[in-house]
Amino acid sequence: MQMIIKEHINLGLIDPGISAYSSPGFLIKMESESKKFTAFSTPQGLVLSEKKATIAVNKIEFLGILINEAGIELQEHIVEKIRNFPDILKDKKHLQSFLGVETESAKCKWEEIHTQRVRELKQVCNNLPKLAISQDEDELVVYTDANDYRWAAVLMKKTTTGEEPCRYTGGLHRTTSPRFPDKRWRPLKQTPSC
Repeated sequence: MQMIIKEHINLGLIDPGISAYSSPGFLIKMESESKKFTAFSTPQGLVLSEKKATIAVNKIEFLGILINEAGIELQEHIVEKIRNFPDILKDKKHLQSFLGVETESAKCKWEEIHTQRVRELKQVCNNLPKLAISQDEDELVVYTDANDYRWAAVLMKKTTTGEEPCRYTGGLHRTTSPRFPDKRWRPLKQTPSC
């Protein structure tokens, strides 16, 4: 299959595309090229699905996200679900449902401070910035931060009015990665990288 895709790229029928969700993909360059692509790829077992392959659209709705020329943002129904979620989370399952995660956490007694944090988080989710779409010629800056257990990075695009976020990511250090227990190593993990 890789050889077929490479051949299509070499013929100029498709351009390689990169998914935000790490799935391999490709873009058909022009609608007129789709017939050539289909004629060439169908005998090889590669078929375009009308439901999954859309050509020349200005807006894509995918997994609760709206992507268009203006940027990337949450779809309104996702924001509405966050807004309507209860402020008091009754148990671990309710908290996991709100956060969209499956974690093993210590038991904790729900207190007013937790309710306040949920309200704050819901407010932040209601006002998330639209992610800008960067172009090849844009000046980009990567901001990073880390502590002994977590790391995060934000890709910002410089504009005439300041900076706009393009992408962000974060996670936990793996158990095999160093935790920088010695204070002399901390500047290394806090150094911005590109």
